[in-house]
Amino acid sequence: MESLLTVVAGILMLVGLLGIFLPLVPDVLLIWGASLGYGLLVGWGDSGPWLFGLITLLGLLAAAAEAWASGAGAYKAGSSPWSILAGLAGGAAGFFLFPPIGMVIGLLAGTFLAEYLRRRDARQAGRAMVGMGLGYGVSFVVKLVFGLAMVGAWLIWVGLG
Repeated sequence: MESLLTVVAGILMLVGLLGIFLPLVPDVLLIWGASLGYGLLVGWGDSGPWLFGLITLLGLLAAAAEAWASGAGAYKAGSSPWSILAGLAGGAAGFFLFPPIGMVIGLLAGTFLAEYLRRRDARQAGRAMVGMGLGYGVSFVVKLVFGLAMVGAWLIWVGLG
């Protein structure tokens, strides 16, 4: 039974890694949940609590980095905090209205529209939108690295038994 639960946890983690690429699938939260389930169902062992703590920390850092990097890219390109919030709101709306690509389109369109309404300058609004897009790209890479590190920590946990 322990082997089956380990395989199921591993599959859930792979789905979580895929979720980084597919917006409709949970990502680091699924990886975290699979490791929690593994600890509760298979057992924590000697190193489990420490490695689960590391997995939790990595998951929190991934979530924070995702939110920060997108906004930081737009801010660096001259976007106002309100335009960044409008982009994030547009991304959330797009996620539900036009999955799976709607999140990215809403993020970019919301940033552009808010910045254009603020400055009445399409070029500056375009720069803010590109900055938001670059920030989102950076956040994607960061989240992937953190997700892989979470799975790596879990593999160490499994290996240590």
